[in-house]
Amino acid sequence: MNTNIHKELLNEFLNRWTIENVKKMKLQDYVGINNADTFCQWLETKTRILGSTKGGSSIKFGIYKKSNEKDNPIQYFEDNGYLWQKKQYGDNKNEVFKNIKQNILKVIQLSKNGRFEEIDNILLPNTLKWKVAFLYSNERLIPIYKDKVLFKIAKYFGFKTKIISEIQNLIIQEKPVNQDVYQYMMELWKKFGSEEDEQEYLILTKKKKRDKRKATSSKNTDAVIKETNNLSIISEQKHNKIQEKLKKKLIKQYGEENVKLEENYVDIKLLQPNSITYFEVKSDSFASDCIKKALGQVLQYSFKDSTSKVKKLCVVGQFKPNNDEKKFIEFIKNNLSIEFEYMNISIEK
Repeated sequence: MNTNIHKELLNEFLNRWTIENVKKMKLQDYVGINNADTFCQWLETKTRILGSTKGGSSIKFGIYKKSNEKDNPIQYFEDNGYLWQKKQYGDNKNEVFKNIKQNILKVIQLSKNGRFEEIDNILLPNTLKWKVAFLYSNERLIPIYKDKVLFKIAKYFGFKTKIISEIQNLIIQEKPVNQDVYQYMMELWKKFGSEEDEQEYLILTKKKKRDKRKATSSKNTDAVIKETNNLSIISEQKHNKIQEKLKKKLIKQYGEENVKLEENYVDIKLLQPNSITYFEVKSDSFASDCIKKALGQVLQYSFKDSTSKVKKLCVVGQFKPNNDEKKFIEFIKNNLSIEFEYMNISIEK
């Protein structure tokens, strides 16, 4: 599966719905009728291949505008054609939307900071808040949002919990090294999801591929470049934070005179009496992705350096390795004739 289309679509969403745009969002921008550009339309329709929220009524968005004026469900509160379910949201449509938007912004910030366990207690429907959480998580969640499917997965892996953040964390620990979150999602969906949703996902993915092939104008190309550059800026900022924190850690332990920053393109070199360690920093969402991108670079640094000291290689990422990644790291260590380590440096995002 070519997952470039997923990343491009994610970039497109994040460019359209920046945090500033979400803060400025009005009720009619959030949900409406015959408007393909609402926040909820992006969540359910435009980004469906980034995890489906299809099914159930529109009440899963917290509030919605009814399309049939004669539709008056007695279990919902109503204000000028807008319906909502939970009394806790407020007594009128404006108050309800204000509270829902505030909670969506909380989910976005918590997700960006990796504090997923705090999302469970936020007052929003599960499907809504976990789709939002994934879109702003830097792909650190698995894009499956339906409780029924997640509970099946948890049971299969022997997890005795129905807390979504715990299930997400546990299934991430089982993600294979050779799969990204979208490939892993499809593998899980084939086992535990409905055949109808799986077929719809495959059809939508093929359609997206066709659409991408047709989009050959210079205007569309510029848009893709802009999105890619925006993502690169975010990655660079994370890279710099990890690098700076690592530098301070090494200086504190070994002394400033032994830590060299950006010498001959090496992120950090650590000089010791009998050895030299090359640190390459990556900001990817999984340890295995950091290693796959960095390993060739650190090997080249070692090859180019003519020192007679023992050479050591270290790839540095933001996150701890999961179960399969630990095996991957051990495999590399056992098959390289040079010392290799992976280190994680957590950062404040």
